[in-house]
Amino acid sequence: METRKLNKLTLILFLSIWILFLSLYGFQEQQKLFPPEKHEVEVRLVLVDVIVTKDGKFVKDLTKDDFEVYEDGKKVPINSFELMSFEERELKIVEEKAERKRPAPQKRKLVVIFDAINSWRREIKLESKKIIDELFSLIKLGHEVMILQLHRRKGLEILQPFTTDEDLIRKAVEKASGNIWKLGMDADEVPPKFVADPERYRKLTRLEYLYLERRRFQDTIGGLLAAFNMVRNLPGRKSILLISAGIPDLSPPDMLRYPLGNIRLFDPFNILEKKNFKEGEEVIRELISFANAQNISIYTLDSDIYVKHLFSGTTAERYQKYEIAPFVIRGGDKIRKVQNLSWISKDTGASHLRGADKFDNFRQVISTDLKYYYQLTYYPRRKEADDKYHKLKIEVKRRGAKARFRKGYTDYSREEANKMQLITAFYNPALCKQLPFEGEFIPFFTKSGKYEPWMNIALPAKELFRDRFVDYARKKFNLHIWITDKKSGEKGYGGQINLPFNINPSFMEFIKNIDYLSFHFKGPELTFKHNEYHTVFALVDPQTNEIGTWESMLSLPDFKKSKEGAFINCVLGQITSNPKKQAKSFSLSKQDGSLEYGQIKFLPRITNQFANREEASVFLQIYLPQGKKEIQPEFLIKGEDSLLRPLSGVVSAESWNKKSKVWSAIFKLDLKSATLGENSLYIEIPLSDEGAVLSNELKLTILR
Repeated sequence: METRKLNKLTLILFLSIWILFLSLYGFQEQQKLFPPEKHEVEVRLVLVDVIVTKDGKFVKDLTKDDFEVYEDGKKVPINSFELMSFEERELKIVEEKAERKRPAPQKRKLVVIFDAINSWRREIKLESKKIIDELFSLIKLGHEVMILQLHRRKGLEILQPFTTDEDLIRKAVEKASGNIWKLGMDADEVPPKFVADPERYRKLTRLEYLYLERRRFQDTIGGLLAAFNMVRNLPGRKSILLISAGIPDLSPPDMLRYPLGNIRLFDPFNILEKKNFKEGEEVIRELISFANAQNISIYTLDSDIYVKHLFSGTTAERYQKYEIAPFVIRGGDKIRKVQNLSWISKDTGASHLRGADKFDNFRQVISTDLKYYYQLTYYPRRKEADDKYHKLKIEVKRRGAKARFRKGYTDYSREEANKMQLITAFYNPALCKQLPFEGEFIPFFTKSGKYEPWMNIALPAKELFRDRFVDYARKKFNLHIWITDKKSGEKGYGGQINLPFNINPSFMEFIKNIDYLSFHFKGPELTFKHNEYHTVFALVDPQTNEIGTWESMLSLPDFKKSKEGAFINCVLGQITSNPKKQAKSFSLSKQDGSLEYGQIKFLPRITNQFANREEASVFLQIYLPQGKKEIQPEFLIKGEDSLLRPLSGVVSAESWNKKSKVWSAIFKLDLKSATLGENSLYIEIPLSDEGAVLSNELKLTILR
């Protein structure tokens, strides 16, 4: 017995030494494959754009000595100075030389954003013709225009990419909509229970209004942040024209009377971590700081046409009680909203345009500012970014000259800037498509009657690896997953997963002949309160700051309303053997994210692409309120020839949850009858002899 123990200990010791040897050897080999990282010193320059005017005209003849730059009250030496001009110039023809071709002048770019969240539709429509005329005048001066729209449901919508085509611009502006809302409630619409208590009615309507304003505020800030991230990489000074009736004001008096909790810079998953804001002003200040850090100037044009509220024809007493009060209160709100527009423009070195002469001012200010500006640079005293705000002040020595410039900026570290861009990816996934991948979110119904997020991604081997990597190196992608309640807008789930890779010869050989690398993950068990959810995956390269997104709408069955039954899940994939035999009930593996049942593992095929005659399986989860019965689904497939063909399916595993009345099963499918190309797979489950049937459809592609 003692000898056996000694031999066992000897074996363990030998294995430990051998593993240590292999680890050291592997480390040495890795050092050969992956050379030490080079730490290069980053040259940091702060760019300051200055518009200098005198008597309304730009001053073109200033020199470096005419400027003084102050950061946080301390004068800093100017490193470089340049007059940036976008005016067309006639090129002189040099005698006795061949005539030179005239180069195309550099085009200045203007991004126009219609605020359909806070502006009344009628305001935008009545002003659209004048707006179009002014944009056309800019085009004739050699400017390119992009048209965007802030939309409550669609987020930041691209109506027209950069163009000089007048017809395209006209159509884009005509698409711009606006909010459909009215101030207050007509007297005839006041609920009877409030007739005897008008004061209570006013309080409740004010509280409801503030909740709507908070939602508009967060959506507006999120949309503007998305726009800033979209244009941040354009060269030089970036100009944005925001056409809006104002940004909602969540001022301290209202927040004290009607506490709405902390405000986020459209950051429901706390990506910025500690940045909770008590007041709307703090959020706007953060937005301005981010714009200034990206050299973005925000011109604002008030879309208000001062539409008067018409007397509804009811009695004067009822009008005084129910109609006039909201307008008096919201008149003050309107002033503060417009003040927010003015604040944003002033602190980003731009102008706020409003009133009867706003379009005359637009023509003068925008056309001038888009022609010339001075660009100064200096070295900050800090060697590294500190994520803090720094004040700027520019003094011009020319007598009578006025200077417009950004009032300060936040010195964002790369990590913090990446977080700001990640917020954009959540708010507007369609804008972030640098990294290609496909995803699938499956709400796996558990034995306890809750759901586990089953998250699956497919990374294209060619686009993400073979085409991107020449040198061997360590690589890491971050995968962010967000689920939000579509009804309430509240977060349902948020998480981050790190995906490390060793880009070495063996890895490159491995991915040489495959199309996708697939990964599967299990999330914590959740209780979903509602039935409609928005899911977003964001794949981030933290080194290059590239982001790719995938999004979908998640619909969960309402068991109370599903009297006949309902599909919970219908997922295509493949089954493999499970070396570790599990219980004969379905569960998600923590190790590899597979679906396990006995000796079976099921892995979703995220792309739904299968090779010709390749084996496929389908996982079904179905709510059956009538109770357990023998179920034999009927499988049909239709290809590009539009012919419907039967498909054989053999059950590989099934289970019944008596308490929740949910049937789960995996069927192995024979795809021989499927045609090459795009196909539709139909699953039909008879429920009764009377002909009731549950049906579902999946798209799949058969490759050669």
